[in-house]
Amino acid sequence: ADRAVTDAVEAFGRLADCSDASITSFFERAAALLADESVLADLTAINEADVASALERGRSVTRLRLDARMIDDMAAGLRMWADAPPERDGLLETVEHDSWRIETRRAPLGVVGFVFEGRPNVVVDAAGVIRSGNTAVLRIGSDALATARAIIERVLRPALAECGLPIGAVGLVDAESHGAGYALFSDRRLSLAVARGSGAAVASLGSVARSAGVPVSLHGTGGAWM
Repeated sequence: ADRAVTDAVEAFGRLADCSDASITSFFERAAALLADESVLADLTAINEADVASALERGRSVTRLRLDARMIDDMAAGLRMWADAPPERDGLLETVEHDSWRIETRRAPLGVVGFVFEGRPNVVVDAAGVIRSGNTAVLRIGSDALATARAIIERVLRPALAECGLPIGAVGLVDAESHGAGYALFSDRRLSLAVARGSGAAVASLGSVARSAGVPVSLHGTGGAWM
């Protein structure tokens, strides 16, 4: 967790020097890679192994299967971010006085940490924070860990590299232990902690983040984040 956050912090600093056009190209390239037959073959094979392993352990695989619909939705999400207007910086409001003025400006948050259960599509969803100049560190449930690793290695990082963005902009806490999520959320360098999953687990993670002074966005009983 420490290594992934360190990489994301460094990537956040470097992302400020990257153009909005490069960020747009990243989303377009990632969507194209999701449609590449060789990439899809690799992702499907790895996901099938994750599904088989989960079934052997009596786990639900409803949201784990990387089927055609999920892949199409992931690509559509990436294209949506490509079409979204750049909002890394901007003037929101100005209050004028006789000899001075106050400006309210938009600025990126920093590193966003995500902890979620075995839903591979969330790996791509979380990459959307790059549009607004932020970076992400992910901790996914063990059922989908290999699938998440493959998505990052075969889709997101190649697209980041090809478009001149720092590859640490989307990182993975590559560990099966539940403690990995707590380790991530206890890192004071996070600017926001987002948790998705069951109510009790999410509440516990939120307590860890708050204890570290990290703002939280928790959705244990449904909902979404923007």
